Amino acid sequence: MSKTLMTRRSFNAALAAGATLTFLPGTGRAAVKIPAAEAVETMYYLPLYVAKAKGFFEQEGLDVNIFNAQQRTIALRAIVAGDAFTYNGDPAEPALGRMRGAKCKNIGVLVNRAVQVVLAKKGVSKDPKDWKGEKIIVPRPPHTAVSLIQMLLIDNGYTKADADGLVWKPKSGKSVHLLPVIAGSELNALIAGQAKLSLTNEPSTSIGVSKGFVPIASFSEHFGPFFFTSFAVMEDSIKNKHKEVQAFVNAITKAMVYGHKYPEKAAEVAVARYNKADPKVIHAAALRIVAQGAYPKSMVVTKQAYDNNFNKLLKATGHPAAGYKFDELMDLSFAEKAASAITDVKQG
Repeated sequence: MSKTLMTRRSFNAALAAGATLTFLPGTGRAAVKIPAAEAVETMYYLPLYVAKAKGFFEQEGLDVNIFNAQQRTIALRAIVAGDAFTYNGDPAEPALGRMRGAKCKNIGVLVNRAVQVVLAKKGVSKDPKDWKGEKIIVPRPPHTAVSLIQMLLIDNGYTKADADGLVWKPKSGKSVHLLPVIAGSELNALIAGQAKLSLTNEPSTSIGVSKGFVPIASFSEHFGPFFFTSFAVMEDSIKNKHKEVQAFVNAITKAMVYGHKYPEKAAEVAVARYNKADPKVIHAAALRIVAQGAYPKSMVVTKQAYDNNFNKLLKATGHPAAGYKFDELMDLSFAEKAASAITDVKQG
């Protein structure tokens, strides 16, 4: 029998694991086809895109299809329903899912800084105390990014003036209103003139700057290490598909090591992915992501990064997932194993 054919035993074993089988291009080797649901498409998910572009998933025997769910809630529902194997997005969403009975867990970090910035039209003050009467475009809450701007307003003397945390009253003067839009469309809303200020991610931040908007607040500088974006899977996958989970984590870990060793190569992946934007803008933005630490060196989540989100920011802003216990939400066994074993990669 040809070595490119699977044995009946291996075929049945894959079916028992709930895997979809395919073959890696040009190799004849069987691969496990894995759908990966991302909450939005953002350059801050660059390790995921590097893992795909540089063949690290293929090295681990996986054929990963990344699809943009456009909302963190939809991305999480995809793994709950079995339509996706992995979720990546706001780490609070799996906590909210568990509160609703979904048996999911975070297995590591994808973005390790509070990466949102406040982008504004020229002339808007950098002092939040001067934002009275303004609207700020934000993703739909509950969302960690919304909590970030809420925390900034609290620190500058504003108080919540509605049940949803979208209206914030200063000590005197007109209130600040948060204007929710679909995540990923914030820059478009800003350009359309729906408000003078907006939260943005890369590459939207750099694209916005190229169009004349100005960053007036940076959360990454304020918070330091911050568990901003997670990968999550179902507990059933951890138990019954642990080989696939480990293979996925290995591939992402390789991409993380690769990005720090060869940041220019990681930037090339970003430029190719966002090929409709100015390549110089995208290249510079990608290098900043690696340099600022938003692009992690491994998927291991530190307690400090976790606490800065769940036990500081989310508690201060009254987020429903505030204070969720680390040991109940996290399974870092795969990330720790990969970080220990994968310390170097070759240039590709």
